[in-house]
Amino acid sequence: MRRLIPLLLLSLAVRALPAQDSAATRSARPLLGVWAGASFYAPGGRFLGGESNRDLYLAGVRAEWMLVERASWAVAATADAIPLAVVTRNPYYTDHVVGYAISRRGERVSVLEQTGRGPVYGFGASPLGAEVLGPKLRAVRPYFAAAGGFLWFTRNTPEPEARRLNATFEVGAGLRVGRGERRAILLGWKFHHLSNAWTAPYNPGLDGNVVYVGLVGRR
Repeated sequence: MRRLIPLLLLSLAVRALPAQDSAATRSARPLLGVWAGASFYAPGGRFLGGESNRDLYLAGVRAEWMLVERASWAVAATADAIPLAVVTRNPYYTDHVVGYAISRRGERVSVLEQTGRGPVYGFGASPLGAEVLGPKLRAVRPYFAAAGGFLWFTRNTPEPEARRLNATFEVGAGLRVGRGERRAILLGWKFHHLSNAWTAPYNPGLDGNVVYVGLVGRR
């Protein structure tokens, strides 16, 4: 009988190992998802983005890795590919210089001729992202998120004297809706800023208040 008890304990431990390995593998695999959002209000002003009267549309594909998970909170790393970005009412322009202006840095800027306005299209990524998730409240879980990346547009954005390539950062919050771990709906808001980070003499910047919806899950 004394020999039988250790054998039974060893048998139970061996049977538990595959379940532990499976759980570890599942947590190491990223959540994958898609999302789309829009901003219909660009505040303008002199603090960050100076441009106003623009709409911003974004669509993305997401991967998410859980770094720390506790009973009431969790931390995750995120990376987003953005295959489509649209800014409305962006100027069309030529290379003809019609005047000069002084930037906020005191630099002389050549003002280009504008010939109209229309949407400009781009793409990019936000590979440096993080999320802090709160406690699970039945089928709802709140979260806070931040990310940094870039967007490249088919012409200079948001003004002719700026750049096609813009750096971006965003901060926001939202809710995950879903009971299981396999799939959840994202409902969120984020403050989104883009600018050329003074890689051009003129750096107007554009801010947006993006409301978005998405779906994330694990196969």
